[in-house]
Amino acid sequence: MKEEKTTVVLEESTNTHVLTSQNEVQSKKIGNSAMKLKIKGKGIVIHGEHGTICTESPDVIKYNQQEYNPILKAMQKAYD
Repeated sequence: MKEEKTTVVLEESTNTHVLTSQNEVQSKKIGNSAMKLKIKGKGIVIHGEHGTICTESPDVIKYNQQEYNPILKAMQKAYD
């Protein structure tokens, strides 16, 4: 019998970070650059360019790095 996983996309881009858990994950966007997560049990963050990260707390806040674009004169998400 295959166990169901919960999957949450943490950042939509060409280089996506994805959190998976065998348990329930609640997520709520906080503005344009942050996300609040409540994870029951262990969560695993997967990204193709660096190692796997395991959550250590049921409460996690994920921020997107922001940078100033002098051409647009506005803040925007920083990209790898």
